Amino acid sequence: MKHHYKYVLLALFPLLFVTDLKALQNNSYEENDINLIAYETGDSIDLYLDEINDLYQSSPSEALYLINNLESQLRNSDDKKALAYTLKRKAAFYWLQGIYDAALKAYFEALSLFEAQNNTTEVIKMLNNIGETYKKQKDYSQSAKFISEALDKVKENDSLSPELILVNLGQLFMLKENYDSANYYLNRVLNKPDAKSRTLGFIHLYKGIINRELNSIDSSIYYLEKSRTYWADSDYKRGMIESEIELANVYIITGKSQLANQYLEIAEREALTINTLDLLLRIYQTKIDLKEIIGTKDSLVYYFDKYLKIKDSIYNAESRAEINELSIQYNLAEKENESYRLALEQAELANEIEFRTQMIIFISLILIVSIILIIYLRNNRNQLREAHILLKKQKEEIEDKQKKLSSKSLALAKVNSELNKLNSTLESRVIERTKKLNERNRQIAEFTYYNSHKLRAPVANVLGLINVMELSKDGKIDPTVLKHLKTCAKELDKVIFNLKNLLDLDEEIDGQSNQ
Repeated sequence: MKHHYKYVLLALFPLLFVTDLKALQNNSYEENDINLIAYETGDSIDLYLDEINDLYQSSPSEALYLINNLESQLRNSDDKKALAYTLKRKAAFYWLQGIYDAALKAYFEALSLFEAQNNTTEVIKMLNNIGETYKKQKDYSQSAKFISEALDKVKENDSLSPELILVNLGQLFMLKENYDSANYYLNRVLNKPDAKSRTLGFIHLYKGIINRELNSIDSSIYYLEKSRTYWADSDYKRGMIESEIELANVYIITGKSQLANQYLEIAEREALTINTLDLLLRIYQTKIDLKEIIGTKDSLVYYFDKYLKIKDSIYNAESRAEINELSIQYNLAEKENESYRLALEQAELANEIEFRTQMIIFISLILIVSIILIIYLRNNRNQLREAHILLKKQKEEIEDKQKKLSSKSLALAKVNSELNKLNSTLESRVIERTKKLNERNRQIAEFTYYNSHKLRAPVANVLGLINVMELSKDGKIDPTVLKHLKTCAKELDKVIFNLKNLLDLDEEIDGQSNQ
């Protein structure tokens, strides 16, 4: 019974590590409540990691898959700061799953990145977390090395409080049964006036265990009772159960079986309330130890059966944890295969999209060429239609002109016919006209003769007689002259009549010629 506390304290979650992982434990998450998108350089890595933290509560394998994908993405970029915080969170996920080797690997790489960035705060946290991980693997020398190094770094940084690291070192040396060193580190925190209630609860619990192992019973009871006060202040039920179990062990050692039983009964009720199998196993183991001292055989068998059932449950839980670890690794592999398959599908889809894009471009070019050709043909058709209309109009004009020409041709033909007729009678008509002209010339000659001889003689006679009459002195007209004047006038009238007949004949000849 002396070293039972070692196995229990290994299950205690170190305070600093709780601080780093509290986001994983305080939020509830329902699948598909958060639409996780691909992280892009420049985004807030803290917000993205917080979303993955929320996812971890309902689906650890999904969260691990996303964090691994994020890690791969960041390794291909120059964002070393984001990669460091991603590795830190990835290590925390593996730590919670009990995959400590993977957690250590991620912590060490994160530590190297934070050191390169001179981020002292994160370097201290990584050193402490590495030490706590080695503590889980019971490699106490390595654990002490890294936690001590974290403590040395804290001394160089006034902005950080070393109390959590000191408590972790105190717990480590207690597990190694180096109680002087354990008390040294625990007392350094205990003497701080601003220590938190939960921190003080752990300090008093550890000091109660140490004093019990050193057979300082009164001091042990004092520290354990004091720890219960701090657990009540911080409402930490698990710590309360731990203190009650350790008090029962103290009272068993001192022979105060009734008090031991009372604390165990209280611890059992509280453990059943929060369903902590590991604490129930310790309670029943302690009750078996107690019943061996004061109980009956039946009661001993009763609690031994309960102990076996709890141990069997824990064994099954451990088996389930191993199965869960393998399941997570299998799920990760499946996710990677799924990612690879999706990548192939995306590549095929990209090729298909590219092919379809090329086809669309080709078809678009064909459509454009077709449209241009259609527009060109349509314009040509319109031009041809306009040309056809113009030609039709010109044809109509030509036909109209042809009709006019036909009518003119008929007229010309008629004229030609008449001309032919005229031509056929032209010679005879020329002979006839010549004949008539000769006749007219004769008549003109005769007219000229009359004008010059026949007409002029009577006129001369008249004029002569008039002169004779003017020469008469007494103004009387001589009858003989008058008689000659009458005779001349008659001759003149006769000549004029003949001349008139000649002119009428000439007009008749001209009328016949015109016909």
